[in-house]
Amino acid sequence: MSFAPVAFSPWWRFPLALMLLEVVVYLSQDMYLPALPVVQAWFGVDPPAAQFSVAAWSSGAALVQLVTGPASDRLGRRVVLLAGVAGFALSCLACALTAGYRGFLAARVAEGCAGIWAISAGYAGIHELFEARTAIRIQAWMNSVTVLAPALGPALGAGLMLVAPWQGMFVLLGAAAGALFLLLWRWMPETVDAAGRAPVSARRVAASYVALLRNGPLMCLLGVWCLVFTVMVVWSVSGPFLLRDQRGGASGFVWAQLYACGSYIAGTRLVARMLHLYPREVLLGAALDICLGGIGATLLAALLLAPVMVVVGLYGVFMLGAGLLMAPLFRAVLERAHQDMGLRVAWLSSVINATGAIASALAALLDVGQFRAFGGLGLLAVLGARQLARSRRGLAASLGAA
Repeated sequence: MSFAPVAFSPWWRFPLALMLLEVVVYLSQDMYLPALPVVQAWFGVDPPAAQFSVAAWSSGAALVQLVTGPASDRLGRRVVLLAGVAGFALSCLACALTAGYRGFLAARVAEGCAGIWAISAGYAGIHELFEARTAIRIQAWMNSVTVLAPALGPALGAGLMLVAPWQGMFVLLGAAAGALFLLLWRWMPETVDAAGRAPVSARRVAASYVALLRNGPLMCLLGVWCLVFTVMVVWSVSGPFLLRDQRGGASGFVWAQLYACGSYIAGTRLVARMLHLYPREVLLGAALDICLGGIGATLLAALLLAPVMVVVGLYGVFMLGAGLLMAPLFRAVLERAHQDMGLRVAWLSSVINATGAIASALAALLDVGQFRAFGGLGLLAVLGARQLARSRRGLAASLGAA
C-alpha cells in the first residue's frame, strides 16, 4: 500500500539518510577488498578462502530478508530498519575483535544480514512514499552517490591500512553506523499504516514467496538484473588480484575501480534525463546493448593482449550501460508483483544478494585470475541477460503491461 509523503518534511531528509546508510553498508564490502591479501596472511588461509569472506557477507544478506521483509509489513519499516542499523554496528565491531577465521566469517555473515535488512526496509519506504517516476529518479540519484562505495572504498581501505591495522576499518564503519542510527531515528517516517497491518502468517508468507517465484515476468526481469550484477561482483572480487602491482598492492585496482564507478555514475545521471524521452523498455534495451558491447570489447581486448589500461577502459563502457539499467529495472521488477511492499523488496533483495554470494564464490572457485577468463564469463552473463530481455516475457511484454 502506498501513502502520500505527508509524514515528513523536508522530503529529502529520509532519502539522504538512507543513501548514507547504504554507502556505509557497502563500504563494509568495498573498503575491505584491498585487505583481502592482508587478511589471507593474518589468518593463515589461502586466497580462495579469503575471497569466501566476501561471499559470506552476501550470503547473510540474502537469507535474513526473507524473514525481516514480512516482519516490516507487520511491525513497520522504522523498527526493522533501526534494528538492522544497530545490528550492523555491533557486527562491525565483532569483525574487528574476532581472533579466529571462523569467528570472522560468522561476523561477516551477521554484518551482511543486518546491513541489507536495514536497507531493504528503507527502500520499501521509498517506493511507498513516491510514485514510479519520482522513485526511479530518487533511486538513480541515490545509486549515483552510493556507487562511491565501490569507487572510493578500495582507496579508503588501502589508505586506512597505511596508518592503522585492517581491523580499524570495521571500527570506523561501526561508529558511522551509530551516528546514522540517530539520524534515521529522527528523519525516517513510518509508511505502514498501523490500522492496516495484518498478522504475520508463516503459511501466507510462504505462499507469497511461491507466488513470486512462479511470477514469470517478474523472474525474467529479475534474471536480467542479476546477470548484469554478476559481472560487477566478479570484477570487484577478482580485481584486487587481477590488478595487483609488482609489490602485491592494490593501487592498480583502486584507480581502475574509480574509473569504472565513475562510468556507472554517468549512466545513473543519464537516467533522469531520458525517462521522459523514451519508453522504459526502449531505454532498458539500449542499456543492455551498451553492456553487451562493453563486455564484448573487454574480452576482445584481453584476447588480443591489449594493454591493461585499454581493457579497463572498455570495461567502463559496460559500467555506463549498467548505470543506465539498474534503477529503472529495479522499479520495473517491483511493479510486476502485488504482494506487500516489504515482502516484495525482501524477495528481490534476497535474490540479488544470493546472486552476489554465488558470483563471489564463483570468482573464488574458478580463480578468475586473467582478464580473458573474466571477459568470457562476463560475456556469457550479458548474453544471457539479453536473451531473457528479448524473450516472450521480457522487457516489451512486461513493461507494456505495466
